[in-house]
Amino acid sequence: MSIIDPNLGKGAGKASSSLSTGKIVENAADLSGLTDKLSNLEDQLADKLSDLTAPVQEAVDKAKKAVDTAKNIANQAQEIKKIIPGDLTTLPNGLITPEQYAEFKGLNSLIATYGGDPETNLANSHIVYSKITIGGERVLADSHFVVEIQQKAAEHDTFTIKCSAEAIDGPKAYPMEKARNYLGKRTTIQMIQFGAPAFIFTGIITDITNERENGESRLIFTGKAPTILLENGLDSQSFENLDLAGIIKNATAEYPQDLVQWDIRPIMKEKLLYTVQYRESDWDFVKRLATRYGEWLGYNGQQIVFGGYGGKTVEMVEEQDVYDCKLRMQLVPQKFNYMAYDASQAEPHMVDSDSVPITHRLVNPFQQHAIKASEDIYSKVPTSLYNHSLLEGGRPELKDAVKRQKLKRQNVFFMEAKTNNPNVRLGDIIKLKAWMPGHKIFKNGEVPLESYKIIEIKHFHDITEGYINEVVAIPMDNEVPPYMDEDAIPLCEEQSAIVTDNNDPQGMSRIRVQFPWQKPTGGQSPWIRSITPYAGNGKGMHVIPEIGEEVIVAFESGNAEKPVSLGAMFNGKGKSGHGGAGNYKKGLQTASGSHITFNDQVGDMTLSDQGGTVMNFDGAGNSVISSKEHITLVCGESRIDMLKDGTILINGKDIGVLGSTTVNVGVGAGENINSGIGIEANNVNICTQNLIQTGTTEVSINSPGKVTVGSKEETTIVGGKVKIN
Repeated sequence: MSIIDPNLGKGAGKASSSLSTGKIVENAADLSGLTDKLSNLEDQLADKLSDLTAPVQEAVDKAKKAVDTAKNIANQAQEIKKIIPGDLTTLPNGLITPEQYAEFKGLNSLIATYGGDPETNLANSHIVYSKITIGGERVLADSHFVVEIQQKAAEHDTFTIKCSAEAIDGPKAYPMEKARNYLGKRTTIQMIQFGAPAFIFTGIITDITNERENGESRLIFTGKAPTILLENGLDSQSFENLDLAGIIKNATAEYPQDLVQWDIRPIMKEKLLYTVQYRESDWDFVKRLATRYGEWLGYNGQQIVFGGYGGKTVEMVEEQDVYDCKLRMQLVPQKFNYMAYDASQAEPHMVDSDSVPITHRLVNPFQQHAIKASEDIYSKVPTSLYNHSLLEGGRPELKDAVKRQKLKRQNVFFMEAKTNNPNVRLGDIIKLKAWMPGHKIFKNGEVPLESYKIIEIKHFHDITEGYINEVVAIPMDNEVPPYMDEDAIPLCEEQSAIVTDNNDPQGMSRIRVQFPWQKPTGGQSPWIRSITPYAGNGKGMHVIPEIGEEVIVAFESGNAEKPVSLGAMFNGKGKSGHGGAGNYKKGLQTASGSHITFNDQVGDMTLSDQGGTVMNFDGAGNSVISSKEHITLVCGESRIDMLKDGTILINGKDIGVLGSTTVNVGVGAGENINSGIGIEANNVNICTQNLIQTGTTEVSINSPGKVTVGSKEETTIVGGKVKIN
């Protein structure tokens, strides 16, 4: 754009006609410089003007866009009013059909688009909005965000919160500058309807993600229910003679009450002889107990519920609260037998499912039909081994197991639905009604479809799209959850243990042991059986380990609650004292010191006791019995005593000393004992065919009384000199 008036050129032309040629050239040169200056000035002014007009033009464009948007919204509002007359907030109970929902969905976006606190904007409206508190701080009060909560029985509930990064950290902030402080914080999500909380969920943020996509940064907060705190590592411990409530209270006693709150109401009240948590997190342990014994387990948003039959009851009507509904039935075999071995009674038990009655009556017609169909089509009755406990309870314990399995098999019918009612939680009961206008019996058109217990629910809320949930439920009458599994046992590998008791009150040669992982809590096993080479009624080998000694323990079916001792083991503090090169020496030694030893190198065998008595068989046909004090041989009324001072006493009714060639009896030491013999008795009779008395020096027959020497035949007295009197 030029700023020089065109008329100036005309005036200049007239003036120049009276100028000389020299002047013209000179003036032309001056005008050329002026033109350059004017051209530069023109460019500068153009740039300045462009800077001034650009913001104005941008503002004009935005204004036009805003006008267009307002017109568009107004048109949408008019269309919605044609569908739903009146104020949207006056609709009772949020009874909005999916078709209506899709058409006026854009109207809800006004709140998100232009901001504002839903707590103020919606007040007592039927429209659901979310309220979030992290670490005691209200967040995202006037910002757009999306919330999703997933709850499932016997699983960790999860939640996610998605929002703009700027809504938490502020504009132009370092990534997660403030958001990172929320990691590990307690988070409460409330679904508000009619000005009051309809649903409350408290969890813990476990993961924070900052992601940038299409030029926009957003934060994703992911968290779990407080049950995640029970996943603090693998633990091992045991419990004796406690019911399920006592076991759970003991196992979770160390957790903070403000974060982990329990509602423990198990259906099974009986005490359990021996319960093991082996290399499991506390959550996996609690979950396994619920799975094994058929107890309900879940988080209702504020408490961990173990047991019980259900929460509150909420009525829902199809086409009002319920958008979509799916009813599904299935076939499940109903008849079976359980067999188990009772070691205490030394006999097997068998229980068939038909012999165990179910006390409650099923009222759901769909469920009744599915069970009847299952019974009709499955004709074979299988028998399974129940090898899951020591069966100290005998047959009644087996009947309880059959009852749990029978109840579990009644899970043949499921209800799935999508609703806009935020008042339901995991474990709550939905009293479902079908919408059937003109029904002959139910004049209001609401026909009962029975009641269902929620076993899984997913909550979703976006202020631009509203609240919705998806539920999976089973008939309310089901006492045992679908996830019940008798095989949920603690698996354990063979390991060593220390004997704590061996005085079996039932005389079954059982022992009690303590595993290394039981020592910190003072736990021990119940009475367990031991392997022996030979056993039976009134017979067998009774050799059991001593208290304090080490044994190796295995587990029937790998079940940590069914230990059995395989035998004792030597260790660094308990050595046999035998062995050596060639492995010649073998033996058996008791705790008191009595032992039997075998030496295969020389072939001998020795029996000895702690007192020093030894019986040795040298392998060459020789045997020696030795004792430090006294040896006694007894047979009936006969007895021989040998004392350490050299005294030998022979006692019996008749005593005979016979020798086929010679009998030498002497007193003193020597190879031939002949230094002297003393015989003392009231009467001594020596009878023989030939009696020869010889003395190398002297033979004397002397008596203070009478001495008679006689013979029926000839008496001969011979001597060098014979003196008579």
